[in-house]
Amino acid sequence: MYGIGNVGNVSVGSMRPGSQVLGHEALADDALDLLLDEAERALIDVESRPDEPARRVRIDTSAPVGVADLRLAIAELADAHPGAHHELESVSDRLRNVGAAAATAELEHRPHLLHLVRLSLEALFRMYPTPESFEADRREEDVFEDESMNLTENYETYRQLLALLRQQLS
Repeated sequence: MYGIGNVGNVSVGSMRPGSQVLGHEALADDALDLLLDEAERALIDVESRPDEPARRVRIDTSAPVGVADLRLAIAELADAHPGAHHELESVSDRLRNVGAAAATAELEHRPHLLHLVRLSLEALFRMYPTPESFEADRREEDVFEDESMNLTENYETYRQLLALLRQQLS
């Protein structure tokens, strides 16, 4: 595992900044990069919503049960933290320039970003309950340009990260 703890159904306000949600060990570079990419993808989805900040509504789609609620929660979290996109960039820059340990430490001091990551991973696993469904969708979207990337391994890494986040934040 990567040193992350549980992340359960905890409101953002109940998490203490600097509470070491991710544990003492830094995430592996690749795992942290995947985690940040998924959070970024969630924020991009917020930007494409037809509703507006402070006027968010549950948007009914053909998505699986619970996904619309998770997406609404992500949008509301993004509204409450309008600088989240820049904060994610800051963590990504720290990962590239200083390393995983420093980026993990910075992420731990931003509990709303951890909550964003958890919500985005919860939505991902409701949308794609199997590695095959995840891989088919990502290949169709041509999300990963590098053919050497193993989407099944990424899916399993996401699963491990979500389990650890649930454990830490519960």
